This record gives sequence, C-alpha cells and structure tokens, in this order.
Amino acid sequence: MAMAPSSSLPQVYPSHVVVAVWEWQDGLGIWHPYSATVCSFIEQHFVRQRGQHFGLGSLAHSIPLGQADPSLAPYIIDLPSWTQFRQNTGTMRSVRRHLFSQNSAPGQGIVWEWLGDDGSWVAYEARICDYLEQQVARGIQVVDLAPLGYN
Repeated sequence: MAMAPSSSLPQVYPSHVVVAVWEWQDGLGIWHPYSATVCSFIEQHFVRQRGQHFGLGSLAHSIPLGQADPSLAPYIIDLPSWTQFRQNTGTMRSVRRHLFSQNSAPGQGIVWEWLGDDGSWVAYEARICDYLEQQVARGIQVVDLAPLGYN
C-alpha cells in the first residue's frame, strides 16, 4: 500500500508552515484528494496517534470518515496499512499524505478539476493542483499534463 511517496514536481515556495492533504487512489491509479474538512479530520487523528503502537488492525488506528462527512460513512482509514476500507463492499484503496506550504495551492484550498465524460467535475491530485497554480502564476496559459500521467 502507498506511503506518502515523494513528489517529482519541484516545490518553489519556502515555508515552515505546512498543510497536510490526504488522498485516496482509485482503481486506475489516479489519486483523489479528500475535502479540506476530511483532510483536517484525518490529520488530527494521524498526529494524535503518531508514535503509538497498537496491535495490527487495532481500532485505535482506525479513522471512521463518516464522522467528518456523513457521505463517507462506509469508509474507514487504517493508518498502519495506509488503506481506506469500504465496509459495505470490502474494497480497499491506498491512501497517502502530502505536506504542502500554506502558500501553495492546496494550502490555500485551491483545487483544480476537469470535466469528466459523465458531466461530473473531478479534482486533480493535490500535487497537480499546486503545479497548475504555479504555472498560472508564471503566466503560462497552456500546460501539458501528459508527462505527469494525464492525457
């Protein structure tokens, strides 16, 4: 399962104040950020439990996402395995944590999305949102995301 991989995109902002963004990986390998409210909820549990050692599968390491967002009631994050578990289907997905400067796009709550074939908006992963916002700040109006895994 995923463990907060390092980003290949450059970080162009110096800051000691960071914001944690939590994401889950779908079956196609695409990462999706949780909402700011859910990220904050997960991070509070993560920080509180850091360094504590409980038995594998211990409820102390389980984070029930429905407490932060009722629409996520079927989902639980298991911190030791970095996994999101859907209780009603048994589906397991990798989760990861990225730290961003408060001055970054994710740190400011900026989310970039694309319009899916079904007409719904889909958020880019946090590192891509940050990259896109950096490009806009540089005056670049067309950005090729193919080298970053998007087509």
